[in-house]
Amino acid sequence: MLIEKTLKEALADYIKGKPVTVLWTKEDGSMDVRLLSDILEQEENHFLVNVPAYHNPEFAQAVAEMVDQKRIDDCNREVAPEEITEKDGSTPPSQSRIQK
Repeated sequence: MLIEKTLKEALADYIKGKPVTVLWTKEDGSMDVRLLSDILEQEENHFLVNVPAYHNPEFAQAVAEMVDQKRIDDCNREVAPEEITEKDGSTPPSQSRIQK
């Protein structure tokens, strides 16, 4: 015998290993029936749960060190002449062309 239960009750029964049948009305007005296990236990399903962020001070410190190192590396990097541009985005004339 089947009886109607709330979603929470049905999920609790499903977790306990009881078969749960799902009945729903489709867009065309017809009704469909399936076992909840057939719906949930498909390999292509991925269940994502929103969890509160966990503050990890070691991770925060590591990120801060990487950012600081990147700034130092950027400041120490030599800029090749072909990478130099004017404020308007144009490339300045090469020294060989200026001397001619």
